[in-house]
Amino acid sequence: MQVRALIAIMLVGLALRIGYAAAIYEPSLLNYNLDDFVSYRNAATDILDGDLAFTNSLYMKRPPVYSIMVAVLGIQPFLVIAANIALGIAIIPLTYLLGRQLKLSIEVSSLAAFIVALDPTSIRASVVLRADAMADFWLVLAFVGLLYVRQAETVRAAVFFGFIASSFIMMSALTRPAAYLLWIPMGFWLLFTHMRWRVPAVAAMAAVGFAVVNLWSHHNGVYFNNPTFSSAGTFQLLYVRAASVLHQATDEDIDDVYAELAMRVEERLGNDVQDITSNWRHRHLASTSKQAAAMTDIAVEIFLRYPVQYILTIPVGLYRALFPVNSWPLWSAIVFNLAFLLTSAYGLAQMARARRISDAFYLVLPCVYFLAGTLLVATASFDTRARVMVTPLLAIMAAHGVMRLLNRRRAASASPSPPAGS
Repeated sequence: MQVRALIAIMLVGLALRIGYAAAIYEPSLLNYNLDDFVSYRNAATDILDGDLAFTNSLYMKRPPVYSIMVAVLGIQPFLVIAANIALGIAIIPLTYLLGRQLKLSIEVSSLAAFIVALDPTSIRASVVLRADAMADFWLVLAFVGLLYVRQAETVRAAVFFGFIASSFIMMSALTRPAAYLLWIPMGFWLLFTHMRWRVPAVAAMAAVGFAVVNLWSHHNGVYFNNPTFSSAGTFQLLYVRAASVLHQATDEDIDDVYAELAMRVEERLGNDVQDITSNWRHRHLASTSKQAAAMTDIAVEIFLRYPVQYILTIPVGLYRALFPVNSWPLWSAIVFNLAFLLTSAYGLAQMARARRISDAFYLVLPCVYFLAGTLLVATASFDTRARVMVTPLLAIMAAHGVMRLLNRRRAASASPSPPAGS
């Protein structure tokens, strides 16, 4: 019976994703937004032409795993959309599995899967021609693996699942770099659990994470003169976070702010600053180490000069990271996400109240990691794409909260009324 229910939930999710794709890519599903996909398409073309050393400057910002998939699919947008939808649908049963691994009931686990199926942000992430769906898929596999680590009964199993969980985290990071340090907080989580073999498991996780981060950073140092995992954070720190602060502080037009910041970077590097426009900033997407240092210094100078605006832009970032969904009716996205977050918070509090502290930290640490990372470097350019990577965890919290509320209401309705006159 539960298998049939899960299949039905997946079919609902599939129908919603196909319907959304038909709406945003109509009439033929091939009228797609080129903003991100053009970069992946160019990188995939280079791969098919034999560039297996990944020397396209795109890789300085976006690591290569998604571009490899685009290349394997022959750079056919329709096939890429179909693959993204398949990856997005696969997250639904994995969410159910997470709930069952946490020893939650079939009802709670099924409700969590249903929330993921309905979530507007998950629907959008499964359809747009970006790396989100694949990165989220690897990450939910990592979350599953982490629970298998905690359940390991032998040192060999603990090391094996630690290796697997960290490998999936790094596959997510090599798809979309946001998760590249997630193995650190999740390793600390394991260290404070009561499992017997936690130290070997964490050592395996750290070995994988440290090796991949350093190998990819070395690659970027060799080919792009910037030994860091990704230049995306530095770019966003200046042209999103600092730009937002400067715009609020000076009331300059945002394009003028972009041009001013680009000019400051070029001046810091000793370059000619004539004819610089707002579009010049795109030349800093794949930054060298000198450019990255200049961009970071300028951003910090702006934060120190305008500390009040720095603080006041944080609520903007929170709102954009948690409520609106691009290409979705604003009011419905806000209503859904408000209910989602409130029930998630209630479910998390109920877990803590029941002294399920390890489970509560397992669920909340990745949420804090991604939200803090977003607020550090961006407060203006994101929608709830910034929280989609932890949607399965939030869905489990929300489902637990909803079921606790329903059970309390049932218990209150079932309790006998006091006798008349008492």
